[in-house]
Amino acid sequence: MNKPDLEFPLHWEYKIIATRTDEAFAAICQAISAHGFAEIPQASNVSRNGSYVTYIVRMRIESREQLDGLSRALSGCEGVKYLL
Repeated sequence: MNKPDLEFPLHWEYKIIATRTDEAFAAICQAISAHGFAEIPQASNVSRNGSYVTYIVRMRIESREQLDGLSRALSGCEGVKYLL
């Protein structure tokens, strides 16, 4: 599958749907920090039963490699269900 052409640097917004636990939030923050970013995800919507939360984080991405690496790291975090 071909990846869309993007012009870097660009501003990117992730929506991360994860279990609503301190461990999941810490893993997400660690993945972001490990890739050289200081941004902190902001909690948004919470599921009806309170089990899941959507985090939003906006950042400036410098290259396709940085975008792909961060996406892989976030997707692999314990508790992350979806990454948009």
